[in-house]
Parts: sequence; C-alpha cells; structure tokens
Amino acid sequence: MPVGVFSVLPDNFFSILASANRQHYAALLVLYYRLFQENTRGLERELVVREFMNYLAVHRDTLSDESDEPSEGRGSDRHVDGASARAEPSVQELDFDTAATGKPENTGAGVGGSRNMDERTLASKFLRRFINTGWLGEETLADFTKVINITAWGKPFMKALVDIDGGLKTEYESHVVTVYSMLCGETIQKDGHHAVLKAHEETRSLIDSLKVLSQSIKGYYDNLNAEAIRSKASAVLHEHYNLYMGEVLDKAYKRLKTSDNVSRYRMGIFKQVSALLRDEKWLEESAAKYMRILQADRNECRKKLEYMLEEIRDDLKSVDPLEDEIDRRNAAYSRSSTEIIRAYIEPDSTVAGKIGLIIKDIYDGNEEIQSDIAHGLHRLRFLSPSTLAFQQKREEGDFSAAPSKADIEALEKTEKEFFDRMEKRLSIKKIDAWLDKQGGKDRTLLPTELIADEDSYIRFIYALLYGDSRKNFGYAIEENGEAESVKAADYVVPDIRFRRLKHESGS
Repeated sequence: MPVGVFSVLPDNFFSILASANRQHYAALLVLYYRLFQENTRGLERELVVREFMNYLAVHRDTLSDESDEPSEGRGSDRHVDGASARAEPSVQELDFDTAATGKPENTGAGVGGSRNMDERTLASKFLRRFINTGWLGEETLADFTKVINITAWGKPFMKALVDIDGGLKTEYESHVVTVYSMLCGETIQKDGHHAVLKAHEETRSLIDSLKVLSQSIKGYYDNLNAEAIRSKASAVLHEHYNLYMGEVLDKAYKRLKTSDNVSRYRMGIFKQVSALLRDEKWLEESAAKYMRILQADRNECRKKLEYMLEEIRDDLKSVDPLEDEIDRRNAAYSRSSTEIIRAYIEPDSTVAGKIGLIIKDIYDGNEEIQSDIAHGLHRLRFLSPSTLAFQQKREEGDFSAAPSKADIEALEKTEKEFFDRMEKRLSIKKIDAWLDKQGGKDRTLLPTELIADEDSYIRFIYALLYGDSRKNFGYAIEENGEAESVKAADYVVPDIRFRRLKHESGS
C-alpha cells in the first residue's frame, strides 16, 4: 500500500468539514487559529471554550442536528498529541464543565440536540470533536492547567481556512523583490544555500500565482455563459461587476499590470544567476553547507543548487508568456461579458440581437412580426415555423460532380508551393538540431563558434529569437557578462552563449 496523506492525518480528519455544521466548524477553527497567532504559547482551555461560547451564542439558531453521525475515532487508533483519538473519553477526561452545568458532558460525535444545551456544554462538545479528529491536541501542564495546542498536520489546513475566510489576495511584487534580495544581497555570500532555497521557493510561488490567476478566469467565463443561457440579466451583471471585477480585476489583475517590479528586477536576477553558476568557489562552499540539510554528498548538493538557479532563471523567463495568456483570457471574458450585457440592455443594437428577437417572436407565435420580416427573395410573404425551409432537412452538399482538371492542377501546384516553403522554413526543431550538431549537447556554444558565413549567421539569429520567446526551445541564452557585443566572422552580435536545457538533453 503506497504511503499517502493519511499515513500522517487521522482517518476522520476531514469529517467535521463534511458534516451538516461544516461552516461552523470552519469558523471555529479560524477563530482558534487567530487566537493562536496572538499568543506565544498554547491557549488555555478556558479561553478557547469562552471564545467558542461567544460564537455559538450568536449562531445557535443556525446549528444543525448531527446526532446521527458516526463517532470520531472509529476505524482509527492513531494517537493525537499523546491522547488516543477514540469516540468516548474516560471519566477523567470530563472537564469542569460538569460542575458548571450539573450534568456530565456527553462527548459523542455530533452536536445533536444543540438547541437544548447551554453554550458552555455546546462549546465543549465542539472542542472535544476537534481533539478527537486530530485538528487540536490537549495538554495538562504541571500546575494542572489544561492547554489546547495546534497539531503539526492541522496547522497548514487551518492557515488555508484563514486565508480563504479573509479573502484570497495574490501577491506578485513581494515574490520578485524577495528573489532579488536573496540572490543579490549579502546573504548569498554568507549562506548561499539558504538564499537559493528561499529564492527558488518564491519564484515557484510567483509562477503558481500567475497560473492560478490565468486559470481562474476560465471559471468566471463558464459561469457567465451559464447565466446567459438561463437568461438572467441581473445574474450576468452580478457575475461581471461584483464577482469578476472584485475578485480578479481589482485584487489581482490590476496589481499585476500596474507593478513594474518583475521587469525592474528580472535582468539583475539573470545576471546574478549567471555569475553564481560560473563562481566555482561559491558553488563548492555553498554545496558543503547544503550537505547538512540535504544529507547527501557534495557533488549531488552542487548539482541541486545549479538546478535551482537554472530553474529560477527559466521560470522568470516564462513570466511574459503567462502574462500574455492572462491578457488574452481577460480580454475574451470582458468582450463576451460586454456583448451579453449589451444584448440584454439593447437587444436590437446588433445584428445578432435582432436575429435573436426575430427567432424568439417566431417561436412564441407572434403574428405582428410577420410584417416586420417581409422580404422579396421568393413568393412567400413571411417566415414562420411552418415554412418549408424550416421543416426540410438541410443537405450537407452535392459532391456528385467531379472537379475539373484545371482545378486539380491548380490545387496540386498550390500544395507543392506550400510544402516547398515549409521545407525551407527554419523551424525550432531545425535550429535545435543545428545547435546539437555544433556540439551543444557537450558544451556551451559561443557566437564565434557558430557564425562562419551568412547561412550560419541567419541560423544564429533564429536561435536568438527562439531562445528569447519560445518556451519549447531546447536551449537557454546566457550572457557572458564580459562585453555587450562580440565580432564573429564579419558580423557584430550580442555576447551571449547557448546552453542545452537539462530536460531536453538526450532528446
């Protein structure tokens, strides 16, 4: 059996978020996590119960009966902070709420019969269920004070709930600034391995944020079309102006387009990455320090550092295509949304809107529309659902007649010219193969090696263009850093070099 998430998480960990009161469980976890952030140590049980009581007093009428749900802990004997996650606690586990209510606390699975309980008993039941499902742990200190602790595996999930509850805000500027400060600051010389690890993490976060923004636009686009099909103008307006503009345009897209930090810091990051990859002393010293973290030999640690630096550079190069895709999707959504809203507000302002109105009136049997669509194409005075043109099955076309000899010859000539042009085209594969033939699989290629005549110069220019703009090109462009330009044969070209990408090697 493969090792997975539930080799760490309790089996019933997500049961509370799939229950009838899931919104209240989530709200209480958010409440606990914010208290946890405000305190430097574990939270006393009394404080947690009191805060839960305040929440439940306000939302008591919206609680659902969960008395029929299965008990926590069944099917799992995993220990949670030293206490077994079982369905029924022992007598010693019943807290002092018994003395406050005069009744023993029933710590069963659910919160059934919640309307007949006082807030303290109800708060204790919610807290006990968090402990039984592994979100929280309970500890008794030397002075017999009960403390509620957060579990290691529960913390990232609680943080995600807090982020969603507070409204998702995507940062772009901070990622690039952090990468620049890590790689170009003093830290890179003293603790290079830590700086590269942090810079790599921030770069991946930036790319992931851009991908999420791009892909989230499609969800709004689908919702917009669904509302348009249901013919709900108010829903379309709400989808565009309240949801899309609030969640995508204002919170993410505008900040992305108005920030110049990506372009401002990127070239500096590229130069620093190239310099670090050429610095043998730094690579050896950083690899030696990285060995203590990675628990591997120095050669493997060095390769790992080189790989992360190269990935930082390649990821930052992919920012422009991602931004172009986001622009395209945003323009498509805005155009579609505007057309749909306009069709609702001014349905006769476009040809499509007028045709739609005519079709709707014909379908509804409106006889007044007959005079409005009068025509002189044939002897019928108007179109209606009973018109023969609407009832006959349309033929796909008559292909019984063979094409003429002249047509065939013209088509063959056009086809031959097209394939001749395609054969001469310097495609990505051809430039890749040309660089491989020049020895690119074994070493880094310099312009002076590549350019010998006009033909090789043209191929060099194509390689330069593909390296700057195409993600599927097999080579990366690196600056030598010694001079801005260099003379190769009779041509002056940028002082760069071509390096075979690792994921393309062997292809």
